[in-house]
Amino acid sequence: MQDAEASICAALRGVPGVWRELTGPAAEERFVAAAAEHRVRPLLAWRLHQSGELRLWPESVRRALVDAERGEAALEIVRRRELCRLLQRFAAVDVPVVLFKGAALAYSLYPEPWLRPREDADLLVRGEDARRAREVFAAAGYRPARMQSGAFVAHQRLYVRPDAAGRRYDCDLHWKIANPTPFADLLSPEEILREADAFTPGDGCVARIPCRLHALLLACWHRVSHHRNTDELLWLYDIHLLADGLNDAEAARVREIGRRTGTLAVCTRGLSLAAERFHTRIPATLLADEPSNDPRSSIAVYLRPDARKVDLLAADLRSLPDWRSRVRLLREHLFPPAEYMLAASDRSSRAALPALYAWRIARGVWSWFRRP
Repeated sequence: MQDAEASICAALRGVPGVWRELTGPAAEERFVAAAAEHRVRPLLAWRLHQSGELRLWPESVRRALVDAERGEAALEIVRRRELCRLLQRFAAVDVPVVLFKGAALAYSLYPEPWLRPREDADLLVRGEDARRAREVFAAAGYRPARMQSGAFVAHQRLYVRPDAAGRRYDCDLHWKIANPTPFADLLSPEEILREADAFTPGDGCVARIPCRLHALLLACWHRVSHHRNTDELLWLYDIHLLADGLNDAEAARVREIGRRTGTLAVCTRGLSLAAERFHTRIPATLLADEPSNDPRSSIAVYLRPDARKVDLLAADLRSLPDWRSRVRLLREHLFPPAEYMLAASDRSSRAALPALYAWRIARGVWSWFRRP
């Protein structure tokens, strides 16, 4: 960790006197920049309020943290109202839906939901309910964002609604838990719904969220499957809150699911990073004998810091059951829907499609084979 990140972790753990490490404007600036990059400014402000130390911190740091906290708190007012509006619409047409990832964690784990910044709300439905879910979004004034789609290349769709005040509401509709093929079916929507917990975010609406163990697995998988094994502190703090104080039976179940799905190394990595930074209390049996997966396995590739996009694509292809599926995934990557290509290039004539596809493939060669 960089010095600024180590200081942030210490402050979030409640270590007193961390402000003394910020010796001058440059150190203060690095601290604030790191806190912004890791999206923990509101959480830091609240933690320092609670400890009574906020007043002792340099004024520039204090102002940046408090401004971020107030901004998120103001945003939460409209964000909560919009979420409840959507959930009530799903309930009215009897479409079972699970609120998961950042929004679910914000309401269930954190003392206040604005302490957990997020860019959108993520809703998970069963595959057979995806069409009806899209109709719910359309009736609520949402429109699908321009993005690549296909049966294998994407298992989610972003929906956007601007309002009269110029605010924009983003909601991701998922019918599988992740886009990358090795992770997409590790837990089905049916499994998550079966063990989901109910809670009330406000305004009389009721939401279902993944149970604690499923939420922990999803948090460990998400930072690897979609974010290249990132060390972002916000996601690691999620894991810390979910894993802290697990009992032996719960730890044994996490380990069993990790072994069954081939993701034990992914789970152990996330738990180890959280424990290193936040001193998470995790049963020793869960972290014992950290597995060393075959680096060629479909999931282990996602843990490699040097993995190229083409390596991840190869992992996705290996995870599919037959050659027909693999050919279709390749075709979806190379030749997205014509509507997407025309919209992305701001063209209207289909006569331009051959040139657009050729340019996409030629331009993509460098990015797919480039080392990160």
